[in-house]
Amino acid sequence: MDDENATKMKITELRAQIERAAYDVDVEAVAEAFVSRMLAVHGALRRADVRALLGDAALHEMRLTA
Repeated sequence: MDDENATKMKITELRAQIERAAYDVDVEAVAEAFVSRMLAVHGALRRADVRALLGDAALHEMRLTA
């Protein structure tokens, strides 16, 4: 079985589980993971902005003072 077929089978299986509601969701864990991911993305974008505006030296200097 190739990767594409395996992926399609997994998606089909997940859709069936969702339709049956055959899973429990820890709302707190989902919210924590979501916020954590958004903070990581925000930090990465800030670093990219600093690098684009001021160059690598400024980013390095900021890391030393943090």
